Amino acid sequence: MEHQSRIVIGPDGSVLAATGDLPPGLVDVRLEDCDALSHDVREAGKALLHELRRSGERLVSRTIALHGGERSLQLLAVEALAIRRSAIDLRQLLPSKLAVISSQARAVGVALDIQVADDVPPGMELDVEKVAWAVTTLVGNALRYVRSGSGPLSGRMIDVRASQDPVASEVTIEVQDDGPGIPADTIARLFRRDGLNVRGAGLSLLLVRDIVAAHGGRVEVASSTALVGHGTTIRLAFPSP
Repeated sequence: MEHQSRIVIGPDGSVLAATGDLPPGLVDVRLEDCDALSHDVREAGKALLHELRRSGERLVSRTIALHGGERSLQLLAVEALAIRRSAIDLRQLLPSKLAVISSQARAVGVALDIQVADDVPPGMELDVEKVAWAVTTLVGNALRYVRSGSGPLSGRMIDVRASQDPVASEVTIEVQDDGPGIPADTIARLFRRDGLNVRGAGLSLLLVRDIVAAHGGRVEVASSTALVGHGTTIRLAFPSP
């Protein structure tokens, strides 16, 4: 069963984002007041908010079946993040916000390439500063690990790519490097708020995840430590307009 729809709830119960096949007009309305949603969905949201407060986590999620299991709805409750949306064009945003770190990369012999596909909508409604911070943070992390690689695992490339996936109704921003890669057991812990991730790059990744989730999106990580094809790709997926 795949996620057909997603609702992101703030700590006060208000809907921060709603994606997929859902009734219009949900955003900025308290979930318990959304009469267009079933009683089961509203009750699941209340239970998830209780779990958020009890667990101390910044993000908790639950998936519920809809229409006899034919579809599903993912509910996410996130700690407060003020998202100030405005229409932006990634073709302008990414090069301008990455200009400084691009110079830093060139200074150490690392090529930073930025590409935005023609089909990416020019009017994405995103929080400019938070999305820019998230992408810059990922590029900064990639630059550090590319430089730390040695011998057969050394790298000299970072790519930032934005594209649209019309099937999933998403716009994605990928940061890919050819560094030494991340071991599989470490990937499994990247977004856990435990002793390994309370500072440094771990905390940064948690904040990146929270920013994307507050937009109604998700973060995916793929990496390889193999001698051939080593490197890491972090994918930020945002609902497309």
